[in-house]
Amino acid sequence: MVKPREIRKGDMVRVIGVPANLHDRAGIAAFESALGKTFRVEEIGEYGHLEPVVSFSDTIWIEPEFVEAVDNAPQTI
Repeated sequence: MVKPREIRKGDMVRVIGVPANLHDRAGIAAFESALGKTFRVEEIGEYGHLEPVVSFSDTIWIEPEFVEAVDNAPQTI
C-alpha cells in the first residue's frame, strides 16, 4: 500500500469531498463550489486543517481527507 504524501503549505490540492457535519447554507455552498477544483494551500491549522483560498475573498478550512495533492496543476479561482 502506498502512503499518500504529506500536504504542505503552498501545495496544490483538489477538493474531492464535502464534510458531512456542515450546518449553515453559506458553508455548504462554499464547499460544494470548491468540489472538484484545485487550490493552493495557504495555511495549515493547529489541528491539521488546510486553508485553501477558494475565491478572491473566501477561504475554507478543510480536513486533509477531503483533498488530494495535485502536482503542477493550475489554481482555479
